[in-house]
Amino acid sequence: MGEIIVLRCSHVLCKVDDVRSVVRDYEELGFTVVYGSAPERAHNALLWFEEGPFIEFFRLPSAFRLVKWPMAAVNGRTAGNRLARWARPGEGWRDLALETDDTELAPVHGALSAGRVRVSRVMKGRRTRPDGDLVRYQFLATHPARLPFVVSAYDPPQRPTTVRHPNGARRITRVRLGVAERDRAAFDTLAAHVEPHGPLTVEAAPDTGVLAVEVDGLTGPLDPARLHGAVLTAPARKE
Repeated sequence: MGEIIVLRCSHVLCKVDDVRSVVRDYEELGFTVVYGSAPERAHNALLWFEEGPFIEFFRLPSAFRLVKWPMAAVNGRTAGNRLARWARPGEGWRDLALETDDTELAPVHGALSAGRVRVSRVMKGRRTRPDGDLVRYQFLATHPARLPFVVSAYDPPQRPTTVRHPNGARRITRVRLGVAERDRAAFDTLAAHVEPHGPLTVEAAPDTGVLAVEVDGLTGPLDPARLHGAVLTAPARKE
């Protein structure tokens, strides 16, 4: 038998047009947001919680869709398709990452391939934090590109020990993922490796993608016009 792996819901990716505008708007909504690198050149920002999934806001010019073909030639067609999906115009939820505790994804790649999940080659990423420290990570794309992708643990770890949001937000309790009928078989094959009873919930939808993220602890409603396409809600009250 192949190696058994368990993937967790890591983070939800939200495509935005301008990272600095996002940081300003979310801070005014009562969130604590940190830039992924030096603010003057940052292409992403992170909304952390002390546990569970977090949110990454990222900017990627639509011209990056042209990189689809060289990306596919080097890392596999599914990687090129994923990049083109990320680079589509417009703001809002764009992807969902599943994570492992390991900093190397080679064992995960082998286990997923053995389980008949179609994946790209393992790709390596890096970024320099605002404090100058270098962060390394690995990721791989799944097929079709509408499905969640897989990331390694950050090296070194990045989650802050203490996170305080003035609006009372404490953690993400649920990530609602819609799965279209045409993607259901492929998704179920991938989902066999995902932890049960986690924050990820699945429901039928016309198109596959993140529908909404439920955030526990919010002390009031959020202005949708300032969320840059993200859908953030409070958990439904139990009757």
